[in-house]
Amino acid sequence: MIRKDREITDRKEILDIAGSAKVIRIAFFDEEYPYVLPFNFGYEEKNGRLYFYIHTATEGRKNALIERNNKVAFELDNCHDYVQGSITSLYESVVGNGVMTEITDTDEKLSALSLILEQYGEKTYKADSSCAARTRVYRLSVNEISGKANRGK
Repeated sequence: MIRKDREITDRKEILDIAGSAKVIRIAFFDEEYPYVLPFNFGYEEKNGRLYFYIHTATEGRKNALIERNNKVAFELDNCHDYVQGSITSLYESVVGNGVMTEITDTDEKLSALSLILEQYGEKTYKADSSCAARTRVYRLSVNEISGKANRGK
């Protein structure tokens, strides 16, 4: 990282950024170019390891790409404001890489879907087994993660 003054190394601060982000972008390996998609997500830290969860349709390009190569890169950010009279903005971001695995156990899928709903403050809707049956749910096990911010200080 060139701007060491903007680097975030504190794990809690990285988790705070993830907690306030609304979208995770995941880059998948494809033939010639990476394939990047935005997702709603949830996350949790268990035994010192960070996991992100996403849900998708049961078929599609991303599913085929994960089956071919489940190593991915990801990015989350919170862009706060453009700084007038400059060429920068106030932001905080998290990037990293990890491995995607499909969750097939219904109870685990429902737990992951609950984490996704929590991320967006949903308090009334609860995913049930019929929702789990028609949805693919993936766990992204994080290998590397780092953060960066320009908070204008």
